[in-house]
Amino acid sequence: MYRHIIAAVDGSHNADKALRHAAGLAAHCGARLTLVHIANLHDLAEEEVGLLGTHALHERARHHGLDILERARQGLVKQGLPGGEGHVGESWEGGKAMARVLLDYGTSHGADLIVLGTHGRGGLSHLLLGSFAENVLHQARCPLLVVRESGEDAAQHLARAPTL
Repeated sequence: MYRHIIAAVDGSHNADKALRHAAGLAAHCGARLTLVHIANLHDLAEEEVGLLGTHALHERARHHGLDILERARQGLVKQGLPGGEGHVGESWEGGKAMARVLLDYGTSHGADLIVLGTHGRGGLSHLLLGSFAENVLHQARCPLLVVRESGEDAAQHLARAPTL
C-alpha cells in the first residue's frame, strides 16, 4: 500500500493529532515515516529582530525546526509508535510557498502519502489566516490525508492550556 508517508509537523495540537495517524498508518503498512517541518523565514525574521545575517536566521530556523521534530518524535515513541526520520525545510513566504516546499520534498523523496492537520476554520478566519492544508490540497499530486481537529478536541486542548 504505502511505502513512504510524510507528516507535516509544526508543534500544534492538530498537527500532533495528524502525526499520530501517520505513525499508526506507517506502522500498519510497514512504511517509512518522515516528519517534515517547514520554517517560515519571514515570520521568524520578524520575531528575531536581533538576527542581522541570513546565515544566523537559517541556523535559527533549522534549530527551531529540529526542536519541533524531536518533541514530535519523542511523543510518538512514548506511545509505542515509530519515530521516523526528520527534515526541516524553509520558505520566505507563508501559505502557497510553504505548501510548495512540502510538496517538492515529498515528490523528490518518493512520498506515497502526505498527512497534515487542519483546524477546519471557515468563514472570515479562513480568509484572514489562509489555510496551509488548502494550499497543499490545491497543489498536491499525491494522495493526502487531512486530519481535522474536532470541536471536542479543541475544547479539551483549550481546557489544558495554561492561563496567562
